[in-house]
Amino acid sequence: MLPNPLRRLCTALATALAFCGGLVAQTYRLSMDPWIAWTPAVIAQEKGFWRQGGMNVVVTSHAGGDAVAEFVAGKAELALMMAGTAVGLQVSGQADLVVLAEVDWSHGGDKMLIKKGRKLADLKQKRIGIYEDSPAVMMFLAAKLATEGLTPADFQVVVIEDMESLANQFTTGRLACAISYEPFVAQATANGNCEVIATTADFPGVMPEVLVAHRRVIQTMPPEHASALMLGWIEAVEWIAQARNQKEFTRISLLRAFAGEQISPAEFAAMLKNVRIHGREELRARNLEADGLPKFLRDCAVFAGSKGEAAERAKAEHMLDTRALKQALSARTKPAAAPAK
Repeated sequence: MLPNPLRRLCTALATALAFCGGLVAQTYRLSMDPWIAWTPAVIAQEKGFWRQGGMNVVVTSHAGGDAVAEFVAGKAELALMMAGTAVGLQVSGQADLVVLAEVDWSHGGDKMLIKKGRKLADLKQKRIGIYEDSPAVMMFLAAKLATEGLTPADFQVVVIEDMESLANQFTTGRLACAISYEPFVAQATANGNCEVIATTADFPGVMPEVLVAHRRVIQTMPPEHASALMLGWIEAVEWIAQARNQKEFTRISLLRAFAGEQISPAEFAAMLKNVRIHGREELRARNLEADGLPKFLRDCAVFAGSKGEAAERAKAEHMLDTRALKQALSARTKPAAAPAK
C-alpha cells in the first residue's frame, strides 16, 4: 500500500485529470446557416481556439435554412442567427434561449430587389417575397417601406424559404419585389432587368446577428466553458483580421461554412464587404451599452407585437446574458495566434 501522503497525492492527481478530461470531453453542437459573417465559428473550430479553452465545439453549416430548425429541435446546443429571429422564437415559445452576444450585423448583406423602372408605390397589393417570416427580415422591409410612406400591410408578403426558388419567382415575375442575399442577389440581377433599391447598409444596425444557447444549456454549462466559448470566437475574429491569414481563412471558409454551395473566392470577398463582424470594441459597445443590443431587443419585441407572457419571455433582461462576454473581453488584448497543434 502506498504511504498516506503519496496516496493522497495520487488521488488528487486522478481527480484533477478526471475533471480536466470532463471539460475536454463535453461537446457542444453549434448550428448555423451558410453565411459569411459566421465564418469565425468554423475558424474557431478548425484552428483550435475553442479546444485551447477546454471545449469541443462541433460546427455544422446547414443548407436550406435548416440551422434554426435544428436548434429548435434540440439537435444543437448553440446557434448563430439573426437577433430578430431569436426574438421571434422567444415570443412564439418555440424555444427558450439566451443571447450570449451580438457578434455582427448585416451591412448590405440583405438586399431589396425590384424590376428596373418600377416604383414601390405602384406595386401596392402585389407580392413581396421574403425568405423568413421573422422580425429580423420584417423590420428591414418595414424600414425601407416607411421611407416611401408605405407599410408591409400595403402588400402581400409571402415567405419562400428556398433561396433559389425565391430568386426564380422574382426573375420570372411571380414576385413584384423580393428580399434576398448573396450569392442569390447576383444571380437574380445578372440579366440586367432588376435592381437593388435598398440594403441593410442603408439602415445601420437593423439586422444584428447573435450567438445563442438554449437556456437549459447555459444554466448547466460550466462558467469556464461559457467564457471560453466567447473568447474562442473573439480570437478567431482577431486571427481573421491578420493579413497573413487571409488565404487560409478563405480556404477554410469555402470548405466548411457554405454547406456545399459553390462560392468563388471573388464572391467570397464581395460577400465579406456586406457584413460587419465585431471586434472587441464593437462587442463591448453593442452588447454592454443600453443603446446597443438591449435596445434592439426591446424594439424588436414591440415590433413583433408581443404581449403578456410572450412579452415577458422577450424582455431584453430575460433574453440577454453577457457575463461570459464580459469575462472574455477582459481576458487578453493582443491579436490572437492559432494555438500550436
